[in-house]
Amino acid sequence: MLRLRLAAGIGALLVTAPAVFAAATPPARVNTMRLVAEADVNATPTAVWSWITTGKNLVTWCPVWKSAQNTKVQIDKVGDVLDFTDEWGNGGRSVVTFLTPGKELRVAHEPDNGKYMCQSKLMLSPTSSTVTHVTYMEQYTEEQAADVADKNASGVQTQMQATLDALKVGVEGAAKK
Repeated sequence: MLRLRLAAGIGALLVTAPAVFAAATPPARVNTMRLVAEADVNATPTAVWSWITTGKNLVTWCPVWKSAQNTKVQIDKVGDVLDFTDEWGNGGRSVVTFLTPGKELRVAHEPDNGKYMCQSKLMLSPTSSTVTHVTYMEQYTEEQAADVADKNASGVQTQMQATLDALKVGVEGAAKK
């Protein structure tokens, strides 16, 4: 008897479920922007990796990670967390989602207000015994009108290149000491 009542209850839920889902907000298309910046750094991948994963260094080259708390961080595993503040003032956390030491670092940026989704990737490739090519890729959702989205992307692209320029200066300066 209990089984019949339980089955009848589940059946009633399944029959009414489509009506509940039909009232939900319909899906919306959201654009994803993908930007890439590149730089050659006069240092080995090991030296570049050390610079980008050591808190006291990473706060000097990455503007979104300038939080004083990040100076104590050593990025060495998936799940490591950094505080971030983006160029629009959104705060949140960056979570390491993938890493291969000396080669690749991926993070997901999670803004506290949930306004967008963003992923960043840094890839290191030796081009000689003393030069590392750094590729910085960023993907983020963009819900603004096309002209505003393009303006935002241009600003982000400029910031990405400035970030790599600061990384290059920091790593190369440390190598000279």
